[in-house]
Amino acid sequence: MRLNRKFVLVLVAVAILSVAALPAMAARVETMNDLMSAKVGVQAGSVSERIIKILLEGSDGEAVSFENVYDIVKALKAHLIDAAVMDKTPARYFAITERESLRLLANEPVSKNLPYAIAFRKGDALREKVNKALAELKADGTRNKIIAKYIVGYPEPGEIDFNQNDNYEKLWVGCAAGFPPYEMRSRHGFYGIDIELSAAIAKKLGMELVIADYRFEDLAEALLDGKIDMICSAVSVNEERKEFLDFSEPYDSDQQFIVVLK
Repeated sequence: MRLNRKFVLVLVAVAILSVAALPAMAARVETMNDLMSAKVGVQAGSVSERIIKILLEGSDGEAVSFENVYDIVKALKAHLIDAAVMDKTPARYFAITERESLRLLANEPVSKNLPYAIAFRKGDALREKVNKALAELKADGTRNKIIAKYIVGYPEPGEIDFNQNDNYEKLWVGCAAGFPPYEMRSRHGFYGIDIELSAAIAKKLGMELVIADYRFEDLAEALLDGKIDMICSAVSVNEERKEFLDFSEPYDSDQQFIVVLK
């Protein structure tokens, strides 16, 4: 049977439109080398962003910046990016909480181990007081208990003692509450490793903890403008940041890893 010419043209047009409607083929990422031709999600202002932009320079790959790691994960699940690069602890968090759709490429570290520390304005005497409190919290095991609580158990929001007292001076701590399990926020308030550690430090100093939530990329400006007293937000210490910030002794460390869809 011969098909009508007009009917054939309609079929061809429908086929072309159908193909055009298909999503672009995602780059399959299994190794560091695969990033060179992939869209890679990173957090704006983070060490991950800096590393990936340098790594992909001159390649077919692209670093796509997001406000927080939750937004990166949403974009990955929506196939808007091919992979995500973030610190191992939040990467592991999402690999567990989103186990049906995400996985961590555990054998492909993107960076060496980088220390986390609390950031201060240059020359601020608060740094030495916080270092003393940190040393005590390390010595009595409190720091380890806080970290283990969130890394092993991923607790739901609970009561954290912010040492509230009308007679206490306030300790304004900046964080970016979209970086689990270090800084998180629910209708019950802020929680996470950095929040609970800051609360323990405030108690040692006889101060009341007040959390100020910013985008990660805006934290340094808020500190330098005097809007907050210190930053406790999983900040990796590097030479670039040390040029304009002082840091406490490290309280934790992490590497950068790749997260992909299953």
